[in-house]
Amino acid sequence: MSPFKKQTYFTHTKKMKTSILSLLLILFLAFSSQAKNKTVKTDSVEIIKDFKGAFKYQNYYISTQPSLEALGWYKSQGASAIINLRTKKENKDFASQTFNEKKMAKKLGFDYNNLPIAGSKDYTPKNLEAFAKLIEGDKKILIHCSSAGRATALFMAYLVKYKGYSVNQATHIGRKLKFSLPLEKLLDTKISMEIQN
Repeated sequence: MSPFKKQTYFTHTKKMKTSILSLLLILFLAFSSQAKNKTVKTDSVEIIKDFKGAFKYQNYYISTQPSLEALGWYKSQGASAIINLRTKKENKDFASQTFNEKKMAKKLGFDYNNLPIAGSKDYTPKNLEAFAKLIEGDKKILIHCSSAGRATALFMAYLVKYKGYSVNQATHIGRKLKFSLPLEKLLDTKISMEIQN
């Protein structure tokens, strides 16, 4: 194959892939706009039945890595921003296997933010402050990582430090999301927590 034919083939394949992704996005948006309210209330946290590991608390959606369908649904529910807590490597791996979330989020009209939290080393006051700046306001926001664990941890800390929740109040919300203490399971009882000065 000549270099010109290779370039033409590559350009055509890339355009075709973009067209297919755009078509899928349109189909998901059409489905989402037709969708009924897919939530069930659990105290003040709603479980979004049609998407695994997806929850709503007030104006915040806390979720595992969303699919294209889920992104369309969140948009149809009024979410206007995404805070992705996955690392650069996680996002690159995900994009190579499925879709580029940042590009699709922009196409859908989301404000897209990435605050990489790799694990316990990134649970810092500085990152919590950065998270709080992203989450401020009254807009509906999707907060996610891979399994919703990091999203839950940062959200709980935000409730305590910036919204005046007690640790026990934030833990109550967190338990409805993805927070758990293995010690509670082992002892078969809830543990009360408080901040020590």
